[in-house]
Amino acid sequence: MIRVIITQIVLFLLPFLVFFVYRLTTHGWTGARVASFGPAKFYLIIAGGLLVVAGFVVFALTGGESTGVYVPTQYQDGELVPGGFRPREE
Repeated sequence: MIRVIITQIVLFLLPFLVFFVYRLTTHGWTGARVASFGPAKFYLIIAGGLLVVAGFVVFALTGGESTGVYVPTQYQDGELVPGGFRPREE
């Protein structure tokens, strides 16, 4: 789950990083550090939001379905037994 959250945060911040690199290459360090984004801020937020939605769609379509039953981590006989997907017992 943490992988999905980190991926979505990176996808949201990606347009801001691209804009910063653009400002850095066109205006130098002084222009890149200027805090006034102006109207670009709105478009960067929209672009980040669209990338997040696209990321959720990709995770939903490519997330592999398990063929078994999830068994959580358990403490048995003084040892931790790692959890995970186990084959279904029929």
